[in-house]
Amino acid sequence: MAAMLGLCCVGEPAAWAADKTDKSEKDSGTVLKTEDGLRFKLPADWPIERRGGVIAPIPVEEYLSRKLTAIEARLQELEKQVSAFDLRLRVLEEQSKKDQQLKSVEATTP
Repeated sequence: MAAMLGLCCVGEPAAWAADKTDKSEKDSGTVLKTEDGLRFKLPADWPIERRGGVIAPIPVEEYLSRKLTAIEARLQELEKQVSAFDLRLRVLEEQSKKDQQLKSVEATTP
């Protein structure tokens, strides 16, 4: 009897439960990757490699290191763009000041 109760509790999930799981998997950004018959549920950009004869996703530390390196490179690009915008803004401010000074000199000259 206990075995039957265990089967009932551990059996396959109901259809409505499977639908919820499928939707949450799509929303979570994970994909099912297959490599040499092994299945891995990972983010799409998480590589699977063979190391020492073992096929597995790269270690978390390496994955995060790659992600942080990419973020750092993007941040440096953005910093360069902000610096360029800042320089252009300064040039425009100086030009505006000169224009205002010229207008004030013209207005005071009879």
